[in-house]
Amino acid sequence: MIQPATHRLRDAARADANALARLRCASLVELGLVAPGDVPSFERAARAEFAARLAEDCLAAKLLICEGEVAGSASVIFWRRLPYAETSLHAELAGVYVVPRFRMRGFAQALCRAALDAARQRGVRRIVVHPSEAGRELYRRLGFSESNQMHL
Repeated sequence: MIQPATHRLRDAARADANALARLRCASLVELGLVAPGDVPSFERAARAEFAARLAEDCLAAKLLICEGEVAGSASVIFWRRLPYAETSLHAELAGVYVVPRFRMRGFAQALCRAALDAARQRGVRRIVVHPSEAGRELYRRLGFSESNQMHL
């Protein structure tokens, strides 16, 4: 899948908060959830939040590097629920995004697999995702199924 030396995945570090914020903002602009005029203030807030969550170790993110630029990401956010017999650690797959010019090459799936592996390595009990309509088929291929969750 990701074979050329010009494409690779790597773990995100706290120093990558700016790149993660930029990708998140681009994603939300595409979805119509952030207005173009709000980009500078959103990116500042997102940068601070990514840096804090990475420092707290409640977020693990994978970055796609293509042709020397950060071109995609996938994150898992960790939290603890009430105690269960084996573990109370849960995770959400979120922030999956690939810049348009690098799409349709299998990068989103590779990013998701790497992020899910990071969650499994921590021994999470359950991993959830809240997909857009466009992402549903990808998540089904990764093994996610529809659930009985309700939202308020």
